[in-house]
Amino acid sequence: MLLVPLNRWRLAGPWIALITLAAIWLASVMGAFLLPDAWMYWQYHRINPVDRPVPQVLLVEADFEQREQSEWLELIERLEQFDPAGIGFMRQPAGLTGIQLERLREAGIVIGQTAAQATDQNRVLTLPPSQSLDSLGLHRPQIIDDGERYISTEAMLASRSEGTVVTDDPFLVDFRPGMNYLPIIQAERVLRDDLTRDLVGGRLVLVGRSIDPTNPPLLTPLPEEADVSRLVYAGYTVDTLLRGQPLRTTNWWQNLLLSLAVLGVAVLLYFRLGAHRAMSTAIGGTITLLMAGWLCLHFLGIVLPVAELIAFHLLLWYLLSRREQRLESATVRKLLRASSSRLQDRLLPSDFNASQDPWGQIILLTTQILNFDRAILLERRGSAKHLQEVKAYRCSIEDIDERRRDFERTPYSTALAEGGPVLLSKTFLKNPKPGSHQFIVPLAFNGQLLGFLSGEVAGDTFENNPLFLSLLGDFSDQIGELLHQRQLWQARQRSEASQWKRLMRLDAVESEYESLSEVSQLFERRLSLLENVFDSLHTSTILYDLFGQVMQVNRKMEELIRHSGLSVFTMTAADAIATLGGMPLSTARDHLQHMVLTDESLTFAASLPGVEGAFSLNVRSLKGVEIERSTRAAMPFRIHGFLLELVDITHLVRLERMKDELGNKITAELRNQLEAGLLAAELGRQEDVTAVDKAAFGELIENKLQQMSRTLARSQRITNAVQDISRLSDFPVSVTALAEDLARRCEPHLTSQELAFKLEPPPFNAFVRVDVTQIESTLDAVVAVLADDASPGGVIRLNLEEKREGDTFWTTFTFENTGYGMPEERLQAAMTDSARSTTPAMHRLRRAKDQLTLWGGELKATTAIGEGIRFELRLPGFSLDDELANDQ
Repeated sequence: MLLVPLNRWRLAGPWIALITLAAIWLASVMGAFLLPDAWMYWQYHRINPVDRPVPQVLLVEADFEQREQSEWLELIERLEQFDPAGIGFMRQPAGLTGIQLERLREAGIVIGQTAAQATDQNRVLTLPPSQSLDSLGLHRPQIIDDGERYISTEAMLASRSEGTVVTDDPFLVDFRPGMNYLPIIQAERVLRDDLTRDLVGGRLVLVGRSIDPTNPPLLTPLPEEADVSRLVYAGYTVDTLLRGQPLRTTNWWQNLLLSLAVLGVAVLLYFRLGAHRAMSTAIGGTITLLMAGWLCLHFLGIVLPVAELIAFHLLLWYLLSRREQRLESATVRKLLRASSSRLQDRLLPSDFNASQDPWGQIILLTTQILNFDRAILLERRGSAKHLQEVKAYRCSIEDIDERRRDFERTPYSTALAEGGPVLLSKTFLKNPKPGSHQFIVPLAFNGQLLGFLSGEVAGDTFENNPLFLSLLGDFSDQIGELLHQRQLWQARQRSEASQWKRLMRLDAVESEYESLSEVSQLFERRLSLLENVFDSLHTSTILYDLFGQVMQVNRKMEELIRHSGLSVFTMTAADAIATLGGMPLSTARDHLQHMVLTDESLTFAASLPGVEGAFSLNVRSLKGVEIERSTRAAMPFRIHGFLLELVDITHLVRLERMKDELGNKITAELRNQLEAGLLAAELGRQEDVTAVDKAAFGELIENKLQQMSRTLARSQRITNAVQDISRLSDFPVSVTALAEDLARRCEPHLTSQELAFKLEPPPFNAFVRVDVTQIESTLDAVVAVLADDASPGGVIRLNLEEKREGDTFWTTFTFENTGYGMPEERLQAAMTDSARSTTPAMHRLRRAKDQLTLWGGELKATTAIGEGIRFELRLPGFSLDDELANDQ
């Protein structure tokens, strides 16, 4: 391609220089720098330490209106006696005739005139100086008016004194010698002949008026207390010409060269320092230009356009820094655009509110937790009465028998009236599976209907989970709130995206920094998620860095540390292993060395002082990701730290004890049967036993052996849960062990509250099938409610009872306390409704009730004010004697 984009030929440097020069030139043409330059010209005069030269001008103050003709002539005669370099009058003396004036001019005396008095022969004018700030101190030696050329009185006097041609160029009067520089005498002193040759000889004598109401002081760069008359102003002008040091200003091409010089220095500084130090460079350059202007005035008598150069300098660095900022901003935006989408894809979980498929996420949530066979979501759009399908699982809207989908009709209205899930007696989804159950539940929040969830669940799934409908109701409430919050979020997003509101906030341009903010929020969510996961681990965990310092401790470990009194934050990894594992420190260090060399994980038996239970300590090294080897932040070591996990194996120890207890009971039963058989055999071998008795003993031995065979077979079925760890939720647990462990566990806590725990003698052979990891917390939840309600000095009693009802062998735990009690309806509401569970103990009690329901049991409660609380906890179980005696 021969065509090249024009933007490739755009050179930023020349454009910035050209724009800066054009802007400063335009401002200079418009007079923007006249007043600043005049102000600095004043200030330079005030601080200029010039040595005072010998004045070459003598000023004589005279009253021109009140002097006689003879006095003027006598004044001139007296002055000429001392050989002055010249004599000049600021105006024509009154009373002199034209012939006398002409003779005086021929004698070399300069007499200034007004424009009206000027003649063709004499064109010497005395004009008032400019009092404008932008031309203050400027003197023009020649004036052209209507084509006629006039010479100023000051320039003519100096020219005749030195015998030179009158200069043409305007110049600035040099006021630098300061105030009271020129000698001033009165005309009366001259007329008295009170003069000396040192005062008059060789000097130009300038005669004029002093300050009076018609001749006010003039404005000059001299201090304000210096009253400068027109005569003094003219004296400084003539003295400036005689000394040959008029102050000159620069012209346009000199200003251009100065600007180019400033530009060149700026280029060098830019390449040397860059734009990051633009502020310091701008300040330093301004001070340098101010000093350069003062030095040029002091040594060269040149008044530089300092204000113009400073403005050019500051504007140049402003444009350079702005360009640098735009480049940095463009680079940041490019990086954000390149990384935002990639980071958003990697940062999980995604925000539900911003999800493109929220209903699909809801279907995924409900099907994976509630185990639906089929499900369909119907959404209400706006205020419409009819529902629309938005998402389905293993079905579609064609499978719905109810074709109108009007939520004012059944079964929708029934579900709305019930306020929760409803099992459908009629088919809602076509072709149901045999034995399955269909349901429908409204999705609403704060009285606002958002949709319905309907589906089908297998019969065994429904029957094995007594809390299915309750769990489905809780899910529907939370999903309704989730959808409502999403609607509010979307409304806020639409409001913030409104062009009018963005205009009011002056936020019309979308910035990549918003993307950076979103990514930062995603990072924060991801970090919070990981921290919450770490803190919520049931395994007590400590994370050490490579140097043996604690990086993070989860909540479970903090609780154990608080109870044990260990100062784990001051321990290194080796110290923690030695303390928890009960080994010498040198041995712990040997283990760490082994892990560093081999990357293996080690496990030790562990214990904590003051903490009951059994623990195992897992120690493993954390290796770095291989990709980090190529990054700048990669560490030279192969490992990043050590992770110590303190695993609570108390329930496994307890399980082993229960297994031993169950095995001991079965072994005892077998031993009794075997001893009976051996006794019968021994009796049958005696000589005095008759044949009939021997036959009876043989039959007894045979029965015992058959009974032992049945006992072994039955015990094998009972202990199947012991051999399969996946069946811990259905493990035969001794009621005696449960009650005794509960009493031992609760006694310290109740004693600290001035309460007592009384356990009635439990039956010996009662067993229940429960989850060994959950049964203790369930019983503890019941005791916690009784302890909160108990009065000081009260007693919590536990009675156990076995009772067979039909084919079910029930074991009943009856808890009673001596307490204050509460209204019956309040207790029942707290046990059935999570919103009414106002205290943590009540909340745990409700969860315990749900857990008992899953085990096939039930929890009942009665209470009355002033009588305490009574809980009746029933669990289906079995008697070991009956179980072993069962022939089936």
